[in-house]
Amino acid sequence: MNNKNTPKDSSELSIADTKESNRNHEQVDSNSSNTSERPRHDELFKKVMSEPVAAREFLEHYLPVTFKNKINLNSIKIEKESFVTEDLRKRLSDVVYSVSLKNDNIKDSTTEKSVHNDKAYVYVLIEHQSSSDYWIAFRLWQYMLLLCERHKDANNNKSSVTKEKDNKLPLICPIVVYANDKPYNAPRSFWELFEDSKTAKDMMGDEYLLVDLQKQSDDEIEKKKHLGMMEYMLKHIKARDILNLWQSLLEKFESSIEIDKENGYIYIKWLLWYSDAKVSEDKQVELASIIAKHLKKEDQEELMRTIADKYIDEGVQKGMVQGMQIGEARGMQIASSIAMQILRIDGKIDPRNNTDSLFLI
Repeated sequence: MNNKNTPKDSSELSIADTKESNRNHEQVDSNSSNTSERPRHDELFKKVMSEPVAAREFLEHYLPVTFKNKINLNSIKIEKESFVTEDLRKRLSDVVYSVSLKNDNIKDSTTEKSVHNDKAYVYVLIEHQSSSDYWIAFRLWQYMLLLCERHKDANNNKSSVTKEKDNKLPLICPIVVYANDKPYNAPRSFWELFEDSKTAKDMMGDEYLLVDLQKQSDDEIEKKKHLGMMEYMLKHIKARDILNLWQSLLEKFESSIEIDKENGYIYIKWLLWYSDAKVSEDKQVELASIIAKHLKKEDQEELMRTIADKYIDEGVQKGMVQGMQIGEARGMQIASSIAMQILRIDGKIDPRNNTDSLFLI
């Protein structure tokens, strides 16, 4: 269809534009019989539903009463966005309407708090294919979340006062239009796409689980034994004195060090990795001393190798031979510091002799 048959900017359509739009549609191009110029059936509904009168009649008839009671149908506006990806446009097309809410004092049915958004959306997805799309409920969620993201991004550009007022997502009513001759048999709910629909809805449709470590006492965390090592470090990770944090960690979880050893020092090695960037060079030996005091002698060599291997792996992941060499050197540097402290504690090395560290590097 010619461009002259296309209504003017659909985002600005109103009831008053209908007559002018109808006149434009009557001016059919004489060359429309050409195959390349024929109007496609998959565009028909979208073009018709861009007409304000048609849009209002459709929504008046199909919208749920509870949603319809919250909106002003006289305020229908066609949004420019389409969220259907290029690869699906032969099968699907969409129309997005925004509508204003009747007032700013609508109460959320769950929380009874006022809803401050001044608009809601109706998202209409039209299927053109010969059979229903099994994944249509999944696609609806994708497109509605994209619409929410657009709303959120627009809100981020507002002033801080307005942003605080509008810091809620808008209501969205999804509708699928299907006009094919085969029976419609796609799942009607996103949750039906899961093997265990009820559990999926309970886990993903309800509140997410929150592990708030700051609200857990240190005693509660300590009772979790091995798991507690990681949680304790995370809870206090912003402590200025990392050395004191290590001292406290190893004292509280001394009985869990053996478990950590059996699991390849999964906590100690990664906590050391984190601490490496937080502890200055002149404090590295002191950190090594703290760790050495809480490790059995027979565990030292294994821990040194574990630490070195971690840094080697980090270098390999960066895709650099040089990185691997640097990683090994860094790992052995920390490991050797620990070993040196053990030897000093055992009295086998004079603590005044700082050159002894060369022995292990």
